[in-house]
Amino acid sequence: MPEKVKSFCRNCSALCAMDLEVEDNRIIAVSGDGSASPYGAYMCVKGRNSAEFHSAEERLVNTLKRNQSGELAPYDVDLALEEIGAKLKDLLECYGPRSIALYHGTGAYRSVLGAQLEKSFLSAIGSPNLFSTMTIDQSAKWVTMGRMGVMASGKPALDDIDLAVVVGNNPVVSHQTYPFAAGESGAPGKAFMAAKARGMKLVVVDPRRTETARLADLHIQPRPGQDAALFAGVAHILLRDNSYNHDFCDQFVNQLDALKVATKPFTPDTVAKRCDIPLAELEMLAKWIGDAERPFVGSGTGPSMSAHSNLNDHMIEVVNALVGGYRREGDELRNPGTLNPRKVVEMAVAPSRTWERGPKCRSEDIGQLFGEFPTALLPREITEPGSDKIRALIVFGGDPLMALGDPEVALPAFESLDLLVCLDARVNETGKVADYIVATSQPFERHELSIPGDGLYPRAFAQYTRPVIAMPPGVIHDWAFFWQVAAHMGLSLTLKYWSYGKDFDAIKEGLPLDMDAEPDPEAMFRYLAKDSVVPFDELLANPQGVQPEVPKQYVRPAPEGLGGRLALCPDDVAAELAELTTENSHSGPYFLCCRRILEAMNSAYRDSPRTRRRYPVNWAYMHPDEMASLGLEPEDEICIQSEHGQITGIVKADPGLRRDVVSMTHMFGELLASGAPGEHGGSNVGRLTSLRKYLEPINFMPRYSGVPVSVSEAASVD
Repeated sequence: MPEKVKSFCRNCSALCAMDLEVEDNRIIAVSGDGSASPYGAYMCVKGRNSAEFHSAEERLVNTLKRNQSGELAPYDVDLALEEIGAKLKDLLECYGPRSIALYHGTGAYRSVLGAQLEKSFLSAIGSPNLFSTMTIDQSAKWVTMGRMGVMASGKPALDDIDLAVVVGNNPVVSHQTYPFAAGESGAPGKAFMAAKARGMKLVVVDPRRTETARLADLHIQPRPGQDAALFAGVAHILLRDNSYNHDFCDQFVNQLDALKVATKPFTPDTVAKRCDIPLAELEMLAKWIGDAERPFVGSGTGPSMSAHSNLNDHMIEVVNALVGGYRREGDELRNPGTLNPRKVVEMAVAPSRTWERGPKCRSEDIGQLFGEFPTALLPREITEPGSDKIRALIVFGGDPLMALGDPEVALPAFESLDLLVCLDARVNETGKVADYIVATSQPFERHELSIPGDGLYPRAFAQYTRPVIAMPPGVIHDWAFFWQVAAHMGLSLTLKYWSYGKDFDAIKEGLPLDMDAEPDPEAMFRYLAKDSVVPFDELLANPQGVQPEVPKQYVRPAPEGLGGRLALCPDDVAAELAELTTENSHSGPYFLCCRRILEAMNSAYRDSPRTRRRYPVNWAYMHPDEMASLGLEPEDEICIQSEHGQITGIVKADPGLRRDVVSMTHMFGELLASGAPGEHGGSNVGRLTSLRKYLEPINFMPRYSGVPVSVSEAASVD
């Protein structure tokens, strides 16, 4: 008889509660569990497919090592970890801590102990070399926080706003919302519909009529790459009409006069023409934002992955700041946190510009953003001559060669490493060139605590899960990799409650780990939950999760004399706006734009049988009228060419697109495959991106979306 077990999903930040049926150490059924979860019994298609994905045949159940013939072959995991530790120790002694680097991928974000111990591992080595997917898709938001500052009170909950402006984000599919954009990660469509039913207006700004845009009261479809100009135009109108929030700005911002000067050229007529949108829509957007009592203007990866990414996100946040789109003194804290409860004050935190100090990249004069270096510089940090260049790279739950793009640059760099180790459950494109692939556990095989969702749930909630099934004998937990390798290197690790924005070394409290006897994961989680409002034993006794009954809490005023101001228009932002006015916005004829699919999370679930039935390739979507003008029929092969490279795609019609847009999903295909996409599982869109040209300042962000391309029938290409 199947056993019914409670657990939660680890695909995204929603961490939806699950009911599982387990038989003979296999998950045979998955459903949403609404007994305690603030999202109810919601479960997206990835969650429903998780049992199939978990036990798929391509899963690694043994560590692989590259042998003398250059092939990856099964290898004893304990021996592999001993060898990896010895090689890292030699590199550390010969070349110093900067010779070792770590890449944190999508698969690592919901592995709490793995993520905590990787920080302890880097700290023990003394290496600043941390790279992640965050500096591939949304580092512009970190740049904005560093240049503008932040409001310590944070963004308002969906329940508290009367206007949501969602820019370049499709949360109904991605489930990625708060704190960068309005919404709820679990059951996002249902949450938006409930908010609209109580009177909230929803505006979506996106070149495509996305699944979220179908719910919108106003959908604006600008030319790709024009978000900075569009929101400079909105700021211009708010200042022109005096419709910004004077009380908020008087108390919390500066450089308002500089902003007026910098946005003066962005008149409504100019912006409407530049963005190729109706003037009436631009004026309506600005009026709705200015008239709203409680607005929230936010964005997703679209603006952060396009041209002018830093300026795009800055100007979107400028508009949000002009209208005071933050939690305010006296607002109820819908979720004050459970595992890490916090007091919240209404206070501006001045700009930090962390990249101007501390350890710098070797290849560019730039420091860290939120403790990480720009991932686009990773290949150069490997190849730039010098004794302290990166010689060993540990890839934790990711596929950076696919994510980086421009494989002609990235691949030779990775191949030149003295040591490349991947921690993963499958062989991906990066793994194909690795020296070792350490087979790591899947989510349902490990202990986990809902720390990544603690501040993101719409209400206070926490859940702990023990392993649901046993992991195969040749597999280890990712946290155990860091512990065992550190032990082989003679290093000591300390478990700390680290979160974004914190300096790991500056955190005083920690649990020193015994480096002779492998730690008990449940004991480590008990330590991480030491400040929880729900005792750890109560979480153990309630595997469905707990919504604690806590007294209502509210945003407090800032202590007298504390707090800074938000910098709306620092000199470098003003210079970028001025440069934008001289740029030709008509760089087409087409723009390649990214799109997410519900069935996959970046590269995860891409090869799930159910996903492949619907997406044998990453279709190249175009407007049907544009297809007709080019004489294209559905599923024709087309050549898509940028300034940097070309790919073959298979075209499909999408009437919700602008006519000058080709829309494709990233992370499909093989790294350098040629020929028909159907033979390789799709097309590697990263081949249209350059790691050498058009990189943004500060975060060195490449153009992954809004890439100017030409389109022709594949047969017509010589």
